[in-house]
Amino acid sequence: MIEDLRRLLVEYYPLAGDDYLFPGRSDGHISEDSAARILRTACQQLDIFGVSSHSFRRTALTQMSNAGIPLRVIQEISGHRNLEQLQRYLEVSDDQVLGAAAALSMLSPMASNGVELDTDQKQKLEIDAHYPR
Repeated sequence: MIEDLRRLLVEYYPLAGDDYLFPGRSDGHISEDSAARILRTACQQLDIFGVSSHSFRRTALTQMSNAGIPLRVIQEISGHRNLEQLQRYLEVSDDQVLGAAAALSMLSPMASNGVELDTDQKQKLEIDAHYPR
């Protein structure tokens, strides 16, 4: 499927405008409504449901965040006015929350009594944090 997409883009590229990959009928880029309509029609023809330009945007922003790109940079790319708006777009999985909690427990090599833990004890604490009894 990726190869098919790559081939289509290579064939399309010479047809693109000088300034925009997807030029509109006037002197600018394609409008948001036109792009959404084209995507919706293509997905219907392929029997793909639940897809929208908005879902692609959310996925792209979430993937950037998951890749460690700073939120401030993602904000600039996405055009959100502030980080609060951007954070509404980003999806956070349960695994990410558990991973963050486990990372916090790994930062402290000391037990509650102040005695340094050995590697086996640290691993047990991490397992217990992920899978409480």
